[in-house]
Amino acid sequence: MLMTDRKDIPNRRVLVIDDNLAIHEDFRKILIESELQGKKLAKAEEALFGIPSRSCRAFNFECDFAAQGKEGLDLLEQSKAQGRPYEMAFVDMRMPPGWDGIETITHLWGVCPDLQVVICTAYSDYSLDDILKVLGRSDRLLILKKPFDKIEVLQLANTLTEKWRLQQLARVQTAQLEQHILVRTTELLSTREKLESEVVERLQVEEAFRQAQKMESIGQLAGGVAHDFNNLITVIRGYAACIMAEAKLEPRMLEAMQQVDGAAQRAANLTRQLLTFSRKQIAHTEPLDLNEVIAQVSKLLHRILGEDIALTLQPGDSLPGIQADRAMLEQVILNLAVNARDAMPRGGRLILSTQTQDLLPEHLSQHPSGRTGQFVCVTVTDSGCGIATETLPRIFEPFFTTKAVGQGTGLGLATVYGIVKQHHGWIEVQSAPGQGATFRIYLPRLTQAVETPKEKSPQTTPLGGKETMLLVEDESAVRILTSKLLQRYGYNVFSAGSGAEAIRVWQEYSGEIDLLFTDMVMPDGMSGHDLAQRLCAAKSDLKVIFSSGYTREQVTETDSLHGAHSFLPKPYSPDQLARMVRRCLDGEAGTNVIPATIS
Repeated sequence: MLMTDRKDIPNRRVLVIDDNLAIHEDFRKILIESELQGKKLAKAEEALFGIPSRSCRAFNFECDFAAQGKEGLDLLEQSKAQGRPYEMAFVDMRMPPGWDGIETITHLWGVCPDLQVVICTAYSDYSLDDILKVLGRSDRLLILKKPFDKIEVLQLANTLTEKWRLQQLARVQTAQLEQHILVRTTELLSTREKLESEVVERLQVEEAFRQAQKMESIGQLAGGVAHDFNNLITVIRGYAACIMAEAKLEPRMLEAMQQVDGAAQRAANLTRQLLTFSRKQIAHTEPLDLNEVIAQVSKLLHRILGEDIALTLQPGDSLPGIQADRAMLEQVILNLAVNARDAMPRGGRLILSTQTQDLLPEHLSQHPSGRTGQFVCVTVTDSGCGIATETLPRIFEPFFTTKAVGQGTGLGLATVYGIVKQHHGWIEVQSAPGQGATFRIYLPRLTQAVETPKEKSPQTTPLGGKETMLLVEDESAVRILTSKLLQRYGYNVFSAGSGAEAIRVWQEYSGEIDLLFTDMVMPDGMSGHDLAQRLCAAKSDLKVIFSSGYTREQVTETDSLHGAHSFLPKPYSPDQLARMVRRCLDGEAGTNVIPATIS
């Protein structure tokens, strides 16, 4: 195909290898010296027709000549080294005494495999089949019979040099395409890995959410059961205490009642753990030094763990304080230690360590229940039997245990879970069968320093009195028992089974009533909190004691009332009831107020 002459098209490089110097001259005239004639013709056509000529050769040729194959190979190697390779070669078939055309082409292709070759011959010692058999391919090979036509030479030169250039362009474009494909493939693989990671992370978050919902549902059930049990245990312990207080009680009967009271106390401990798991146990928080708490608990741990378990403490330096309930925190450490002890029946090692950790968003990809920021972390590591993979998601469920019947209640880790959640923290567990277990508990840190608490001197509280109180309790058995107990201590008692009934009693005897003792949760749409608000508005110096089997949310509302208010959790003993009433009437209730900071 002929193209218009362009200045931006570089010379095409052609190598002519022929032992006949006259042939060299013919190629020079055709490919080089005819260039000037072509341009003159193009100008004449443009002047005649008024448009640019399309008959001018499209390319300018730069030719080099060699008389023998070895000489031509040297020129080819030089051109390649200079970065100016030949695009095609005209090669004579017979060139004595050196290589013939076939040998020459073989050597040329050995250096430049893409070189386009035209065999120039008047006769040949090889047939076309022989040539192809020796050279192996024909896509870069043409044959030109001597004597050759000028137009044919020009067409071959134009076509083959253009073919060579298109091949190089295609190779570059192919390489660029392959690079682009590689880049896109890499991007797609990266995107795929990111999507897979996001899918895994989402599944983990969904699983954590389902687990949280499950634990919350179990907590609601546990809290409701514990509330009802606490009412029953209050009655059992109360009447047992009354019977044991009888002076003429036979020893056999006294021992039996002591067994009843002991069983009731154990039941109360179970319900307390249920309330802790459901995060409805009342917490009395204060600034604490975690290292100091662990140091104190460790004195008890040595006795609990036994001699075959080595206890190691690794307190962190400059540990920030935490806002926590000391007794609950001690319960967490004790429960984890006992759990570790049971996992090491043949002895082992238990490590308690503390440190400050700054959690970044990357941490949440593995632990969706966590949060970013600075936290105080306590780590409990044992060398025990480990936890099975299928068991791990259930270890914090109440009553779930892998221990034999009678060896555990299944509330130890559930209690730990509830306490940590109540303190706005979370637990991470790492374990595998035969590799021990590591529990990491993260708690929010305090910004201010923790002061060492001063020891308080014990105080004795006198029991009994002559004051009058209004007792409001919807559970009749608890109401009757509490009324009898208060009357035994000398108090005058008006009883009511609901808020509405209490209002009617108040309207008649308000001038005589010194203290309101009310349950928190009651029927008829009026809670103990509502009742206290209404009566305190009428009598600002009215003393108030709240009691409940749970519901820390409602207990915290007492802080918004005016006056002195105390809280007595169920189940309570007669002695606890008498001391709380006396302290409240004597104005010492401030130590029993539930802080508004509890959550």
